[in-house]
Amino acid sequence: MRVIVVGAGLGGLAAAVGLHRDGHEVVVLERADELRENGAAIGIMPNGVLALDALGLGHAVRERDPGLGAGGGMFDRLGRPLLVTDQAAVQRRTGAPAVVVPRRWLHGLLAGALPAGTVRTGSRVGALADVRDGVDVVVVADGARSRLRAELFPDHPGLAGSGETAARAIAPGLPDGLTAPAGELLDHRTGDRFGCMAMAGGAVYWYATWHDPAPTDPAERRQWLLTRRADWHPAVAALVRATPAEDVHVVETAQLVRPLPRLVEGRIALLGDAAHAMTPDLAQGAGQAFEDAVVLADELRGTAPDEVPAALLRYDARRRPRTTAMQHQARRAHRTLTLRGPVARLRDTAMRLIPTALATRALAAQLAFDPEPRDRTAENPVTADRLR
Repeated sequence: MRVIVVGAGLGGLAAAVGLHRDGHEVVVLERADELRENGAAIGIMPNGVLALDALGLGHAVRERDPGLGAGGGMFDRLGRPLLVTDQAAVQRRTGAPAVVVPRRWLHGLLAGALPAGTVRTGSRVGALADVRDGVDVVVVADGARSRLRAELFPDHPGLAGSGETAARAIAPGLPDGLTAPAGELLDHRTGDRFGCMAMAGGAVYWYATWHDPAPTDPAERRQWLLTRRADWHPAVAALVRATPAEDVHVVETAQLVRPLPRLVEGRIALLGDAAHAMTPDLAQGAGQAFEDAVVLADELRGTAPDEVPAALLRYDARRRPRTTAMQHQARRAHRTLTLRGPVARLRDTAMRLIPTALATRALAAQLAFDPEPRDRTAENPVTADRLR
């Protein structure tokens, strides 16, 4: 079948890889004049790694796993544990590690798995009418601010900023003798956060979030960040100082105001952030897009052109409950983790009471993903009902 993928971000390229591997004729249309991926690094949770396994690319990501150790979770600003999870146990339960890689490297890995000429840059798609003719499937993967999503769902309120600014960067490492807590530090006074995760080669991916106004000049913003976090764990200042100010990527995080009522329309399927943009509180942006790509390829495998609408309804039935739940969980996590004042102190107390074993089981369940193809001999009752 002939498939058009709109958008050459991580999700669009993953979809193209999965569909190309199954022998479909795939073209990716990217409006930018060159293929690129902005940002610092990206965390791929175990479910995302498992999805990349199914796309034939998981081995390259697993090779970049530095081994995060057994402990991780949430800490107060001084690095004292609040909610601890056993990361080694999560890896055993899910069958994959959590790996942090440079965004550009991951983008290149996906693009490199496609034949030359598959991605056509400088190809702006202003409306769905531009790509529908002579095509069996259209995959809308044009990002969180998707114009095509707005065309399909004109009454949906779309994307909204979270009010939280996030700075993200890669530091070359930490001074000898200094280690950083593996996870996220919370400040009950301001609602600010700071996360740090080890990368291959000794580098450290870090991010900082805040709600109050900050300088826009990179150098001034870095000094503001250092001053604001002067009494945090010493690794915070060390990582910020080790990173050139101009290498820090700063954005306001955003999310869909509410989940979409469906992820498909006829021969059109939405995927990735275009389908279910959420704040990065669960680190699931890439993971859910890669899961989308695997399930979409599975449902279109061996499908005749006249069967495409039914196949996409199955894709919707398999993916939407999962992505809707993730959107709600990300929203709740964002509200909880950004609390400040007395209620934040209560949150910290409650976190400390959660047993590590319970937190570990819950995290492993959230990060599980079975990439095996669905048994089509068992009718999906949700899909069957919609097809009648």
